[in-house]
Amino acid sequence: MDINSSYNIYSMYNTMFHGSMSIFSNRLNRNIFPKNKAQGTQSLAMSSLQYINTIKAASKDIGSALKELSGAAFSNRTMTSSNPEAMTVSYSGNRPNSTDPMTVKIDQTAAGQMNEGVRMTGAAAYEGDKGTNKFSITVGGKSTELSVNVAASDTNKNVQQKMADAINKAGVGIKATVETDSATNSSMLRLESTTTGSGTKSSFTVTDVTGDLTARTGASDVAREGRDAVYSVNGGPARTSQSNTVNLGNGISATFIKASDETLKIARGKDMNYAMSTVENLVKSYNDLYAESVTRTNDPKSQNLASKMLNVSKTYSKSLSDIGIGFDNDGRMTIDKQRLAKAAESGKLEQFFKENSGKSFGFTNQIGRLADNVSRNTSNYVSSSLFGSNLGENFAYSSFGDLIQYNYLSAGSIFDYLF
Repeated sequence: MDINSSYNIYSMYNTMFHGSMSIFSNRLNRNIFPKNKAQGTQSLAMSSLQYINTIKAASKDIGSALKELSGAAFSNRTMTSSNPEAMTVSYSGNRPNSTDPMTVKIDQTAAGQMNEGVRMTGAAAYEGDKGTNKFSITVGGKSTELSVNVAASDTNKNVQQKMADAINKAGVGIKATVETDSATNSSMLRLESTTTGSGTKSSFTVTDVTGDLTARTGASDVAREGRDAVYSVNGGPARTSQSNTVNLGNGISATFIKASDETLKIARGKDMNYAMSTVENLVKSYNDLYAESVTRTNDPKSQNLASKMLNVSKTYSKSLSDIGIGFDNDGRMTIDKQRLAKAAESGKLEQFFKENSGKSFGFTNQIGRLADNVSRNTSNYVSSSLFGSNLGENFAYSSFGDLIQYNYLSAGSIFDYLF
């Protein structure tokens, strides 16, 4: 048989196949789909297709995040602080290996002015002026008048809280809080400038206009003047800054949190920001997959997927909690960002994902294999019966009733669906 004969046979077969499929498609559109539409099956089928699209995409995203967390997510380098609880560091350069390490000693952090009122018995009746009391706060030469209505039934703490609420609502750059002491049953009004540093920017005054609110609560009493940060770099002379965030050069910026006798080191280290963002992507993808499966209560295969995810989560809940990943009452993943950051800094985050990816029964392998199965064999996680009682196969159609897809919803599908 020559090549032309072979080609002619192939062409004839191709024509016959596509012709048959066209006829079959027309029959479905004429006879079956309208019937299914009347029974509401079309919306059910399209809902199932949307579900498949979502779980397929989410499972692929889980796989991508786990692949990154098994190594690449922890390979980035940056400049880091030897004690993040005393000083944090950010790096805006792109060549940390060319940046020399440095040392920083923080003698004093920058702060704004702080006023502390007198301690009063919180539950005792307020004995000052009743009715409308007015007082003024002057910040940077600008005065703002505030008023507080004092009721006859108000306690000392009630009045302090009313003053704090009025100050905070005014937005004048002063943070007001009421500090309570359960041991002495006392309360105190504290005012603090949100601007740090010495000078007029962080200084303020509080005076009575009518009534005796500030005099009786002690709101005008200055406990601390605004101050600058005092620090040194590489053992050099003392430097000052009105802000606790300073530029140290070479793309390095440091934020002072507390003074310490310790000499802090800034050196090359692992950049945990990318790793933590990858963990957040993993959690989001996990929740997308879980949310889709758990809400389809009429589909046993979908519920089986949710059950498998819950089993993996329960098995590793303790070790996941150690790195800041928890679960809410509905079974969705949550993130404790503070614990996640600590795990990243201590190396526990990297250790968890690398060790579990190397164990047959580790979290990474377990959830990774499940996600891979969902991605490759998506039809195993949706019941074919949901596509309509008239069809043993999956026939999807557009809103115009056109056949757009053909697939057996079982292992060994003849045609793979395209999403």
